[in-house]
Amino acid sequence: MVVIKKLLNLMNISIGLLIISVALNLFLLPHDIASAGVGAIGHLVEIHFAFKSINVVWLINVLMLVLTYVLLDKQVFSKIFIGSLLFPLFLHFVPTTPLFFSHIASLIVGSTLFSLGVFYLYKAGSSNGGVTVPPIILDRYFQIPAHQGLLLTNLVIIFLNFYILSPIDGLFATMSILIMSISMKLYAAIDDMRIMRVNAKIDR
Repeated sequence: MVVIKKLLNLMNISIGLLIISVALNLFLLPHDIASAGVGAIGHLVEIHFAFKSINVVWLINVLMLVLTYVLLDKQVFSKIFIGSLLFPLFLHFVPTTPLFFSHIASLIVGSTLFSLGVFYLYKAGSSNGGVTVPPIILDRYFQIPAHQGLLLTNLVIIFLNFYILSPIDGLFATMSILIMSISMKLYAAIDDMRIMRVNAKIDR
C-alpha cells in the first residue's frame, strides 16, 4: 500500500513537471518570454553567457537543495528533492519548439499552463526547486513573508529580462508573471469549490 502511494505521488509530480516543461519549451521560451522561475533563469544565462540552460538549471537546483538541507529542515528538503532532480530531465526531453507564432497566444497559454503545473506540484506536496526556495529562507531567517520573497525573486527575473533581452521582453515577462498569479488564484478557488462540494456530499 505504501509503495503504491509513493508511485502515485511520483506520477503526480511527474505530471506537474511535464506541464511546466511543456509550458516553457513549447510556448514561453521559444519566444524569449523568460518569466517562469529557474527555467527562465537558465534561458537568460544561456543567451547572455552561452552556458547551456539545462546545466544552469541543474546547478541552481542542486545549490537550492544544499541550502534547503543546511538552512531549512528535512521536511522541506524531502518535499522538493524529487522535483528538483527530475525537472531538468523533463526540460531536456521536451523539445523546444514553438507551437504558436503569436507572442500573445504563447504568453497566455504558456503562463496559464505553467501555473497549472506549479499548482499540480503544490497539491502533490512537491516543487520543481529553484526559485521556490529563497522565499522560504527569507521568511525563516529575515521574517520577510514568503509572498514578498517571491515578489523579490520575480523582480530579479524581470530585471534580467530588461537587461539581457529588451524592454519589450521585460514587459512580456511582467505580463506573464501577472497571468500566472491570477491563474494560481483561479485554480485555488476552483479546487476549494471542489472540496466544498465533496464535503457537502459526504455530510449528506
